[in-house]
Amino acid sequence: MQLIATVTLNAKEPHAAPPTDLREAEFQAVRGLYMDGFIQQIWVYADGSGSSMIVEAPSAAVAADRLGALPMVRGGYLTAPTVVALAPYWGFGPRS
Repeated sequence: MQLIATVTLNAKEPHAAPPTDLREAEFQAVRGLYMDGFIQQIWVYADGSGSSMIVEAPSAAVAADRLGALPMVRGGYLTAPTVVALAPYWGFGPRS
């Protein structure tokens, strides 16, 4: 099933910029999820406050678990992911 997932900067806990090694670990983890076909698309917000992803998973819970394991989420720099199941747009289907 396709889902949309969002993560945002954690505004509740002020942080300095994440260390380089944590950012690199995040890049590698996201790249791996993309190469595995889990992340289909990822878009970073222009203001740098977070990102939205189209992901493929059997359930929202599975997607939340996988994204919750990302280094920047575990490190508290990003919020836990919000995941919502997607369905096709109804307006393109046959009309009666």
